Amino acid sequence: MKDERSLKLSWERFVQHGVLDPDVDALVGESWTRSSAFGVNPLRTVGAKCLSATDLEACIRQRADFISISMPLMHHLYELLQGSGFMVTLCNESGILLRVIGDYQTLQDAERIRFVEGADWSEPVMGTNAIGTCISLNRPLQIYAAEHYTFACQSWTCSASPVHNPAGEIVGVLNMSGPFEKVHAHTLGMVVSAVTAIENQLSLGERNRKNEMMQRYLEATVNALTDGVAILDASGLVLKVNDLFLQLLGLREEQVMDLTLGQLVDDQGQNSRWSVQGSFTHRELNLSVRQTGKTVHVLATSQPIFGSQGEKMGSLVIFKQMKQVRQFVNQMINSHAKMTFADILGDSREFMDCVREAKLAAKTDATIVLMGESGTGKDLFAQAIHCESARRDRPFIAINCGAIPRDLLGSELFGYVEGAFTGARKGGSAGKFELADGGTLFLDEVGEMSLEMQVLLLRVLQNREVVRIGGHEVIPVDVRIVAATNQDLRDEVVQGHFRADLYYRLNVMPIQIPSLRQRRQDIPPLIEHFTRQFSVRLGRDVRAVSPTALQILTRAEWPGNVRELQNVLERAVLKTNGPELLAENLPADLRGVNATTPVEAAHSALREEIKKDALVRSIQYCRGNLKEAAKYLGISRSTLYRQMDKFGLR
Repeated sequence: MKDERSLKLSWERFVQHGVLDPDVDALVGESWTRSSAFGVNPLRTVGAKCLSATDLEACIRQRADFISISMPLMHHLYELLQGSGFMVTLCNESGILLRVIGDYQTLQDAERIRFVEGADWSEPVMGTNAIGTCISLNRPLQIYAAEHYTFACQSWTCSASPVHNPAGEIVGVLNMSGPFEKVHAHTLGMVVSAVTAIENQLSLGERNRKNEMMQRYLEATVNALTDGVAILDASGLVLKVNDLFLQLLGLREEQVMDLTLGQLVDDQGQNSRWSVQGSFTHRELNLSVRQTGKTVHVLATSQPIFGSQGEKMGSLVIFKQMKQVRQFVNQMINSHAKMTFADILGDSREFMDCVREAKLAAKTDATIVLMGESGTGKDLFAQAIHCESARRDRPFIAINCGAIPRDLLGSELFGYVEGAFTGARKGGSAGKFELADGGTLFLDEVGEMSLEMQVLLLRVLQNREVVRIGGHEVIPVDVRIVAATNQDLRDEVVQGHFRADLYYRLNVMPIQIPSLRQRRQDIPPLIEHFTRQFSVRLGRDVRAVSPTALQILTRAEWPGNVRELQNVLERAVLKTNGPELLAENLPADLRGVNATTPVEAAHSALREEIKKDALVRSIQYCRGNLKEAAKYLGISRSTLYRQMDKFGLR
């Protein structure tokens, strides 16, 4: 034990004469020197500073977690020494006393020297003391009797240890003070043990806080996903779901927890195997929610979750709503209409009447049939109608019914299930109706559709739902139909090639697009537009069309309409070397020049005669069945009709 009287004499020599005895502990001597430099009055009999009640409350709020963790350990420490004249204090990192507990008489003695809650016992304010000096040195220590720099503390022995957070920063001090004559060698050890326990609790709290924070981050991340997510345990029970999962199923969280997915939904015999053993990716499923009967069409993925040792802990199940999948596919394949009515050129009365009628039709959801010769721009009108409609932000899907083999058209339009036919894609495939859900489906050359397909199309138009080929499940669709044909559908109905009920279903708002020869005044502006367009694309500098060339182009019959005009102008611009497109740059047949020799002409006439003879023989062979005749010749019905018109066989 240290000699209290010799310490007192050493303290008096230092404060009176500035002489530091060699017997004084080096740590204490250095602190006395600092205290003197701070200007601390060594003769003080009470504490120098004390916070107001408001400021003390602010300090306590700032360290609320630290205090709540430390208080149980402070009480445990006090219980070990209760009745012995000791007190336990908890300070913040600045040396401000936050909490004080102890025997009644000890607390009274402490109050007389203002050693109370709110008092500042930092080294720059009170000189050498266990609280302030342990903060200054960042180490546990014990200050005995006259080792205290100020007289007010010299009847005490104080043992203090700094408390560190998990980052190693001082967040406070735990101190035990009592009469100097009752000091014990184990007092400081008890304080250090209590501080170790406090620091462990702080570390545990920090880990818990981080775990909670990560859980919140995970929940926020999962809820921000556009997919429904469920986490299952090893037995397949639901542990966690996100908000979208609940929205998809139309359930509340308490209705799904601790149930298996098999108890929540019926996958209608699709063998999804939701347990941890099940693993599959992008499987299209139709789920029936058992509690509500609601049907959900999803693209499901199930993946196992493995532990650090490779053991299976559970599984992650993701549901993508098929409607969103289709929208994503449409974005990827750029299934959007690009043309508007502003992009369709023409000022003639006939053409403007047609445009006004199309704009009026666009404002409704009625089925539209665009009629007109090949090349009049029916596809442009279909896109413009979509862009003018309320569905402008939804998919625009186009399909040419005459360009797809009859056997494949059904699967293209309505989709198919896995195993529906040889070569069917694994997992099946959505049809154009499903992809166009919410938007517009453009059926070009609808007159080429077989009677079998017409029946299926009529069913979709009537019921607003499709059934995939080879499947049984009914899929609701919301699709606006715009059809197009270069045939006279009424005549096709008379001949038995087109169903009357489908004709009336489609022919709600018929729009007849005039041929180019019916709106000749639109030809010059079209020539100017296409010439400028092809000049830029082909790297030419064609700035004008000669009057002769313009006259030839305006007077032409244009059986291929605008498409043919584009084709002729593209070739002409390619042949033009100067700034003006001349008549000689146009095709010879358009200029009325016979570009063939007599021999070539004879051969050409012979070829035409052979074509006509083959056409007649085929029709006779098929007993007048034009559909079978077209199939026999390997051409479409529209081509057959054009050839019949050409040779006067209609």
